[in-house]
Amino acid sequence: MNQVTNTTTPLPPFGAAIAGQGGYFAAIMRGPTVDGVQQPAIALIVSDAAHHKATAWGEYGVEIKGCSSRTDGHGNTLAMLAANCPAAVHARSITVDGHSDFFVPSIGELNAAAANVPELFDAEGVYWASTQHSARYAFAQDFEYGGSYWSYEDYQRLVCPFRAVPLQNLIA
Repeated sequence: MNQVTNTTTPLPPFGAAIAGQGGYFAAIMRGPTVDGVQQPAIALIVSDAAHHKATAWGEYGVEIKGCSSRTDGHGNTLAMLAANCPAAVHARSITVDGHSDFFVPSIGELNAAAANVPELFDAEGVYWASTQHSARYAFAQDFEYGGSYWSYEDYQRLVCPFRAVPLQNLIA
């Protein structure tokens, strides 16, 4: 009888600093579907608190096409950048460990990270997601009281820049 050998390398624990990746391991998400093909899972990396900044999401009353995804913060952020939204401009302005591909997380990405590593966020803060509801509202997550709601886009909320890397990159 053949003996099965476990050759799987464990993932780092949630909340661990990931050398060379610009932050901390926060969550695992299903990879995007590209041209009908499901891509591999991704790991979400949350930037250090020093890079979290209070800013408006965007201009109140301006709807931005391409910002409605509940799972693709990178895509939402690209649309926000085209409209010069302050939250997206901040996320893309930082470079950590040579990476400058940070984005504002979607609702799903922010919620996944909040569930796994709430200690990486300001416990009294309210954070923007990149998901827009309408010309007036974008999603916000309140860490102090636990509420999730659509907030006026011109309010000052915190932006926590995220990165997404293939999950296999975290397995040494």
